[in-house]
Order: sequence, then C-alpha cells, then structure tokens
Amino acid sequence: MLHKNATGTWPRWIAILMAAGLLFAACGDGDDGDDGAADDADQTETAADDTADDSEDSSDDSAAEDDSGSDDGESDAAEPAELQTIRLVTWGAKFIDFIDLYVGEENGYFAEAGVQIEQLAGAGAGDAIFQLVGGNADIAMADPFSGFFAVNAGDDLEGFYCPYTQNWLTMLVNKGSGVNSPEDLRGKTIAVTSQASTSKWYASLLLAANGITEDDVTFAATGIDFGTALLSGEAQAASTWGSINWGLLENGGIPADQVDDYEIWQYDQVPGPNDVYFAKGEWLDENADLVGGFIEALEKAKLWIEENPEEAGEIGSRYADGADNMDRNLAVIDYRIDMQNNGPGVAENGMGWCDPETITDVAQQGVDLGILEQMPDVSSIITNRYADQ
Repeated sequence: MLHKNATGTWPRWIAILMAAGLLFAACGDGDDGDDGAADDADQTETAADDTADDSEDSSDDSAAEDDSGSDDGESDAAEPAELQTIRLVTWGAKFIDFIDLYVGEENGYFAEAGVQIEQLAGAGAGDAIFQLVGGNADIAMADPFSGFFAVNAGDDLEGFYCPYTQNWLTMLVNKGSGVNSPEDLRGKTIAVTSQASTSKWYASLLLAANGITEDDVTFAATGIDFGTALLSGEAQAASTWGSINWGLLENGGIPADQVDDYEIWQYDQVPGPNDVYFAKGEWLDENADLVGGFIEALEKAKLWIEENPEEAGEIGSRYADGADNMDRNLAVIDYRIDMQNNGPGVAENGMGWCDPETITDVAQQGVDLGILEQMPDVSSIITNRYADQ
C-alpha cells in the first residue's frame, strides 16, 4: 500500500527521522526488479560483522628444545595490534553501493590502518543521522539536509568527508502516463522512499525549480519498491537512483515492451554531493588519527576498485545483500567510480571533497522551500577535514 500525506508544517526533526525509518522499513519489501535490491530494504537491523579472520593464529616458537625434544612453550611472535572499531551506519542495508567498504575489508586496508568497521544498516539517510545522534553509531553516511536538521536542532555534527561527490538521485517518469515535462507533474503522484528522505527533498527541489509546489503533487512513500507503484499506475514518477534505474530499465523490473515509456531526468539543481560522512564534533576530535587511517584505507580501496572493477564485483557478491548478479554489480561500481571522481571541486581539491559552494546553494534552496527552518552555517559544518590527505 502507498502511504500518502499532504504538505503541512514541519514537525520536530527527530519525529521526522523516526517516521522516515518506519516508512522505509515498512514499504521496502516489494519487488522492484533490481535483482535483490528490494529484499535489501527489509534488512534494517545491524549488519553482521564480516571482519572475523577465519584463519588461526600461528605461533613462532623460537625457543631451543632440550635433549628430550620438549620446548619451553614460549613464543617470540609479536601479538597482532588490536583493531579499533568504528561503528559506521550507512543510509541502507549492505547494498553493493557501499563497495568501497567491502574492498577495504577484503583487501586488508582497514586492518592495516588499525581499524575494524562495524557496518550498521540505516533505514534511509534520516535514520542514519538519528542513530548517530542517539549514540548508536560513530559515523553516519547521509545527505546534507539530514545533517542540517540535526545541527539546527542543536546537535554538534561535522561533515568531514564525501565518499561520493556527485548527486546520484534522479527522477524516473512514465511518459506513457502523460508526463513529458516537469509541468506535467501537476496533479500526479511521485513515489519516494519516505516522506522525510533525500528522495523527497530533491524531488521537491526539482519541482520548485519549475514553479511547482508540493501542494501541486502527491508524494507516496514506497520504500524502494518503485516498480510496483509505477507499473500499477499508482505513481507516474519516482525519485530514484542509478542502481534502481538499472534494475528497472535494464534488468527486467519493467517489462521490455514498456521500457520505452520511461525517461530519466537529472536533478541538475543539485550537482552534488549527497553522500557525506558525519560524526559528532567531539568524537571526531578525540579520534582524529583513527578516522584519518580509515579515510586513507578507504581511498586505497577506491583506487583499487577503479583498477579492478571485475574483481571488486566478485568481492561485492560475497559481502553485499542480493549481489549475485555480476552485471548489476559492475553497473553500480561504474556509477560509483564516476561519482567519486567527477563531483564539484574534486579536480581542484582531490577525492573526498565536499563542495561548500554547492552544498550552500542546495541548503538555501531548502530554506526557500521551507524544508529547512533556518540556514545552517555550512562552512562550519562541512569541514573537508580529510579531503586529499
């Protein structure tokens, strides 16, 4: 069932984020044709810790044996350094979209940096921030709007690194339902992951850029089950992203004889980024070196993925939920490689750059629309502490 609501005044931000989590979890169990992506949405519990080493530690007994062949039982082998755990909550379950985390673990880059990543599953970006603020995570992967809600409410958060520097959300429209331009969205229903999500915020920005208000459309919360909403005719457009579009248009989520009815629109008013790593400022100060090691390992993983996309796809198939389709894995990896290298300011400032000018512009759009109650001090919140370290 589609959960619909009308535009109204904004409630307290925590209530919004809790509602987002519930809606995302409740609506994500349909089949959108994304070869396992729909099943991923149900898994909002803590992701299993995949970093256990299956091999046994071998001791190097270098003590001399006595005449009877017995040894003294002592070993000169150095004990392995203890890894420090970082609890990282992503905006979704263990999707293939987070391939850099899996490669960083598989190739030992995190262990080399003294880090063990405990990946937690967020039910959307808002829920990821909610878990961070509540003390259940150390780092949250979320969009700027979700972080700004918390900061405006008095929480001390810092956006310190952008693992992907382009906006990756899109609008998928059904031309067969008469939607050929933004103006045609008036009176139509747009599927979004939840009523308090990046999916909805950016759809609202596209509407506003074309003189359309939220009162002119209906937003329907579907989780990631966009395919059911579109094919049933309950929605005429959906605020989606690359891997979902691939599953719908390239992998049979939408029947082949209907694919030509659909068109992808880019959110040009949001050039990026919308993946930001947030942490509490005090925690980040206390763990600056630890997080620096994590970022260094993460960038090693990203560079390795660029050179070895097929091998990365195989790693993803072992770590990510529903990632048994290698064509889909490679398509998502290609999207992610592009998004980490071509965002605003990356050429000048390096991988991981969170472009303050771009984010400030998007925040101002949010204020103008009433999404944000007040303009955040973007330059003090988005610090680029580890960009191009």
